[in-house]
Order: sequence, then structure tokens, then C-alpha cells
Amino acid sequence: MDLQRRQLTQISFLYYEKNMTQQEISKITGLSRIKVSRLLQKAKDMGIVKITVDYSGSFLEMENKIAEKYKLKDVIIVDDSIDTNSKNMVASAAAYYLENNLTDECTVAVGWGTTLRLVQNHINPINKKILFSPIIGGHGKSQFDIHASTIASSLAKETGCSSLSLLAPAFAQTSIDKEILLNDNIIQEVLTASAKADFALFSLGNPLISDNSIEKSGYLSENDMKLLHKENALCDVVSILFLNDKGKTCCESITNRSIGIKPEELKKIPVKICVIEGASKYITAKIALEADFIDVLILDNKMAEYLLQN
Repeated sequence: MDLQRRQLTQISFLYYEKNMTQQEISKITGLSRIKVSRLLQKAKDMGIVKITVDYSGSFLEMENKIAEKYKLKDVIIVDDSIDTNSKNMVASAAAYYLENNLTDECTVAVGWGTTLRLVQNHINPINKKILFSPIIGGHGKSQFDIHASTIASSLAKETGCSSLSLLAPAFAQTSIDKEILLNDNIIQEVLTASAKADFALFSLGNPLISDNSIEKSGYLSENDMKLLHKENALCDVVSILFLNDKGKTCCESITNRSIGIKPEELKKIPVKICVIEGASKYITAKIALEADFIDVLILDNKMAEYLLQN
């Protein structure tokens, strides 16, 4: 063994096997800490130190591939084989992400739905000044727990932060009714706060499946639902935008009546966090990803496999 290789092996042994700090190794060997750092790097370059990452129990490799494919800031994949309730699992992962990534004095624009309403069950107090603000008005006369304002309020309560409420329906009956509502100063203030948010938290819907939330809400007419099917609206982005199988905007006669922020305003929010799961929404997620409405994706592993293969 040549002397250089011996030195590299010795320093690597002390650092990786004996768990000594670079400063401690510096004192023992008489080398500067910077020199020790460079020698450790050289040991890796020469193959003396070989680091193996055990991916079992995690999906880091898949997460990185999805992030690269769709140019995302972050991806979190949950293992739906651990718990049959994958909706609950992605909600838990979303709570963890919020706790660790929301910044002080930020605003979070909040969507609606059965997935997002579960996030409150998992989130812990956050010692920061955070404002949760709804993206869209309420859906229907019942199921108040899935309304954006209710979810924003619940998240604020659980985290010890603040929230705003949008006291308006999700959809006005006519465009004239919408204009009247938008002239209300309080509604304007809430929508402005949401449009200027630092983060957006939302899920996606598929209006064409039998058990879809927007139809059950009762807020859309029978003709509206027929239009969603006719125009193949496979992707509902917080009900402020519908996209067809080609990723094109559709059903604008419906969204033109929505009381919420504009699609282009959602797109401009710096960090858009989408929480989604389930086989019925595989294509829905793909459409939204290709339309650039997602920065951070939280999903189940089977959906992740689909997104990588298609």
C-alpha cells in the first residue's frame, strides 16, 4: 500500500467508522481541517470510500425521477401498501411538508375537497405567523367540512395561526350575480390575499368519475354536469379551471361563474402544493402536471409508477 492511499484509508476509517469529526481528525493527524475535508473527498473519488444508499422503505429514486420529468421543486411519495387509506396517508404527508416548509409571515391559499379536509387531523402547531386564505367560495349547501374556507379555518386552528373566510358560493348563478359578489369589499380582500399567496395547497378532482365531489356538492346544475362530460373535463383544478384530456381549458361557461382567484393567479403562486391519490385520478394528475400547475407533488406510489411510465 502506497503512503498516500494509507493516509486516505486511515482518515476515512476515523471519520466513517469511528464517527470522529473533521476537527478531531485534524488534531490527531496535525493536518488542517480543510486538508482533512479534501482528503475525505479524494478517498471517495478514488473508490476507497464507497457509499451505498438503502432505498428500501422509501421512494427517493422515484421521487427524484418524477421531479426531473415534470420539473418539480419537490415530490413526496407515500406507500399505500402500509395503510389502505391512501387519502389519509397523503394528507399526513402534506401536514408534515407544511410544518417543515412554510415560512414566517407567509400566506397559504387553500383549495377544497375530501383530501384536503384530512390534513388538519395530522398537522401540529407551527410557531410562525401564517395566514390561510381560501382559493374559492363554498361548495353546496352541505358538506361544509370540505369548503375551502372551512379547511383554511381548521388549519389555522390546529397550527395556532390565522385564516380568512370567503363568504360566497363557489359558483354564482349568472355572470351578473358574480359581478355583484365581486364588488363586495370583503370578498375582494380575501381573493386578493389568496392571489398574492406564497404557497397554494390544493387537490385535484375528476368530474367524470361516478363518486366525484363536485357533483355531490349539488352546486352545479344537471346541464353543467352534462357539459363537463361532453367536453371531457378530466381535471378540475380547484374548480377555477377545468382541463380536458388534451390539457386544454374547457367548460368556461362554468368557470366564468366561479367566485375564486383566476387560473393565471394560481399559476403565479411561487409554491403550489398538490395532494392527490387514487387510480381514478392518475390521468388528472398527469394533465395538471403537464399544464404546469404543480410545484410540489404529494401522491401515492401507484400513481407515481403511472406518471413515470406514461
